[in-house]
Amino acid sequence: MPRLPIQNMKVGDKHITPARMVTKTDIETFCSVTGMIHPLFLSDQYVKSDEESQKIGLKGSVVPGQLAYAIMLGNLLRDETLDDVIVQLGANNIRWPAPAYPYDMLRTEIEITGNRVTKEGKVIVDYKWQVKNQNDVVVVEGNNTCMFKKK
Repeated sequence: MPRLPIQNMKVGDKHITPARMVTKTDIETFCSVTGMIHPLFLSDQYVKSDEESQKIGLKGSVVPGQLAYAIMLGNLLRDETLDDVIVQLGANNIRWPAPAYPYDMLRTEIEITGNRVTKEGKVIVDYKWQVKNQNDVVVVEGNNTCMFKKK
């Protein structure tokens, strides 16, 4: 069955992407490109020896939250949900309720919260999203607004 384009989805419609593994190479590349070279992201030894990391229960190095956000968008692009996007207009209420770790399998779940057509014939879609790991734990969530071509 063909996928329903996001701009044709109704308020309350949901979609779940296939999961993607986040690797240590993904994390190292992201940290290098962005300059986010903190040992919290790159060193299990640092996390295991850091008192504050241990107090909050971290098991080892973590996926940067901004990378988990990027994976959310990548998941939606990879499965063609955002194929007809013109521009992202906003991202709001982003939170990281739990850590993601290297080799977690991250999938994206969205729910449409708004869908309207502009007088120019573009479609504005609001959706809330969550990134969940293989244990169904939400590691990042928020709301996005995007403009799409009308289909």
